[in-house]
Amino acid sequence: MLKELWAKVSAREKFVVYGAAVTVVAWLVGVILATKSYGGGSLAGIAIPGYSINFFTNYHGMDLGLLAMLAALVVVAVIYLRYAPNMNITWPAPVATILLGAAAVSVVCSALMFLLQLTSGVGVGDWPIFAWVAVIGMLVGGIAMAWFSYQEFVAAKTAV
Repeated sequence: MLKELWAKVSAREKFVVYGAAVTVVAWLVGVILATKSYGGGSLAGIAIPGYSINFFTNYHGMDLGLLAMLAALVVVAVIYLRYAPNMNITWPAPVATILLGAAAVSVVCSALMFLLQLTSGVGVGDWPIFAWVAVIGMLVGGIAMAWFSYQEFVAAKTAV
């Protein structure tokens, strides 16, 4: 069934879905792998516990990142519902406009995450590499969603 739906999706919308997938995977990478451990070891035979901190969840990865990831999921849901069989949805706005709006939310939240990560007091070199991979991946996925949904928006406007 998904193969039949995927065949109906336009080339621009396929790239929007790819951007959404990159955004979701990058968010998961940040939540799962962007951890750094500090301390630990022993001193004079006494064990000193260390601690770990997930930079992505502590520095706006859960609020802005979750919002960007949810906007990406909205994009995928709208595209699915547009082509799903037995779905007669009266959309409140043209589908291209809804896609563009959700993609814009995702790219703005991702860009804010990137700027907040750059300007945090932690220091650029102290961030774990997976935090950078996650934020840059979310930004790239959001930009891809926004660009191709904009292309779909322009194509829908010129077709009218």
